[in-house]
Amino acid sequence: MIIHLLARFIPWSASERSVGAIASDIIVAPPASMGQVGLVAIFLLAGLAVVVLVEVLRRRKELLARSRARWDHFAVLARQAGLEEDDIERMKAMHMDMDAMHAPDAMLRIPAVYDRALDAWIQSRGGSLSEREWTSLHRVRGKLKFHSLSSETSLSHSRQISDHQEVRLSTEEGDWAGSGTVCSNREDRLDVQVKMLPPGGTSRLRLAFSRQGDGEYKTILSLAGIETQHQILHFSHTDQIVRQQLRMWVRVPVLLPGKMRRVVAPDGMSHAFDEFDVTLLDLSGGGAMISASQMMEVESRGLLDFQLGENRMEGLRFVMLRSGRAQRSGTGHVCHLCFENIDVQTQERIMRYVFERQRAGRITG
Repeated sequence: MIIHLLARFIPWSASERSVGAIASDIIVAPPASMGQVGLVAIFLLAGLAVVVLVEVLRRRKELLARSRARWDHFAVLARQAGLEEDDIERMKAMHMDMDAMHAPDAMLRIPAVYDRALDAWIQSRGGSLSEREWTSLHRVRGKLKFHSLSSETSLSHSRQISDHQEVRLSTEEGDWAGSGTVCSNREDRLDVQVKMLPPGGTSRLRLAFSRQGDGEYKTILSLAGIETQHQILHFSHTDQIVRQQLRMWVRVPVLLPGKMRRVVAPDGMSHAFDEFDVTLLDLSGGGAMISASQMMEVESRGLLDFQLGENRMEGLRFVMLRSGRAQRSGTGHVCHLCFENIDVQTQERIMRYVFERQRAGRITG
């Protein structure tokens, strides 16, 4: 009901007027029909739809302008890096295939983002690329300086491993171990020249290597082919590469006598029995630094025995990471080794000893 009050212009007081006179001033309009109500509702909804549509178009225009500006910025940076127009168009397609919310220019700055986008693009094409495309991708990696990364940048993909990198290899069962050198890291495969070929029928191998100032890397690679004559293994690439910092374990200085035995030479051949005394200079749950009268070759493997409090540690497997002469005296050799396939109980005993020594040192200090 729509009620209109018509005010009189003649002066009056409420006490002088009767209720009937006041009621006569009220005019009641007839009720609106359903059609009129419907027309009003349609008009309001249409107005609301127009407002929403205008806002959607405005935001879409802003997003398109922002996206165009991002790609223009990307193209400028890519050309400054020496990329060609075909490379830029390919990287646009790579960004579209990548399931991650990264700005396009992140592919030019972050190796992990670039390789994630590259893997997605290769997978979208069924993994089949022409030799010309593989060559072009290798050139782009070189332009972006993603091929031989410094130790300041952690590796996230096997394509980022540098040529001439020394690696350690072993079967998943542990019945064969060897070493080799990356002779060629291509976009489609990783080639490693080994000193001794793995057993026939091997399809996957564990690969490990260390980078000075960075850490220890491990992964499992599928064997794609073997050049028997040149002893070169061809591996398929993977992004399942795990980094273990060399200093991730709490490490304390010690002076513990021990014995070391050579077992496997760097070329994977069994070593003649050779046992000698050593002194542990520091110790952690992941490895130790020792001083020895004899030098052990890098990548060689052996067994370490030493007394740890009331516990006798015997037969701890290790792989030699670095070896060199002591800097002060010039005699003896300081070796850095990493424990290999250490059982949980032994590792817990070492860590308990390390924590006790660390706590005792803090209390003493």
